[in-house]
Amino acid sequence: MSASEQDRVQAIYDEFAKSYDDHYASAEFQEEDLALFKILSPWIRGKVLDLGCGTGLTLTYNDISKDDYLGIDPSAGMLEKLQAKFPGFATVNSTFEKWSESDKDSKFETIIGLFGAPAYFAKESYAEVLERLSPKGHYFLMFYKPGYFPAHIYTEEDKAAAKARIDYDLINSTFETTFIFTNYLVATNIPAEFLPAR
Repeated sequence: MSASEQDRVQAIYDEFAKSYDDHYASAEFQEEDLALFKILSPWIRGKVLDLGCGTGLTLTYNDISKDDYLGIDPSAGMLEKLQAKFPGFATVNSTFEKWSESDKDSKFETIIGLFGAPAYFAKESYAEVLERLSPKGHYFLMFYKPGYFPAHIYTEEDKAAAKARIDYDLINSTFETTFIFTNYLVATNIPAEFLPAR
C-alpha cells in the first residue's frame, strides 16, 4: 500500500472508530460474528496475534489473558476504543509490515486478521505471517473476496488501487486452505474437516 493510500485508510478508520461499534451492533452483523467465532474460537489458544484488531472484536468473543494477547492496528482511533473496553491488553499502533520489521522474533500460536484486515497487507508480506507462527499454531486471515470492497472505505479510484494490491493467486499459493465466508476469502490452516463445506 502506498504511503498516501495508507494515510487515507488510517484517517477513514480513525473517523469511523467513533461510530464503529454502533454500526456493527445490528442483528445481521451479530449473527455474522457468532457464525465466525463458532468456526474460529476453538482454535484461538496460546499467544494470540490479532492483526487489524480494531476495537477488540476478538476479545469480545474470546477469553484471552492479557499476557497472551497482542493487537496490531494502524488506526489510533480504533485502538483507543479497544483500550477503553479492554484496559491493559497490549496493542501496537502500526501496520503489520512496520511492526514485523521492528519485532523480528516473536512467535504466536494463533494469528488472526478478521473482516478484511489482511486485505491491507502488502502482498510481499503474506509469507511473513507464516514466519510468525509457532510450529503447531493456527492462522485465520479474512481477505475481501474477489469483487467485494466495503462501500464505506472505497471510492472507485480506491477500488482500483485495492485490486492491484490484493493478489488472490498468491493468497491461494501461500496459505494452506482458502474458503469463502460471507464477503471474505479466508486463508487458514485449520483442518478442512472443521471448516464449512465448500
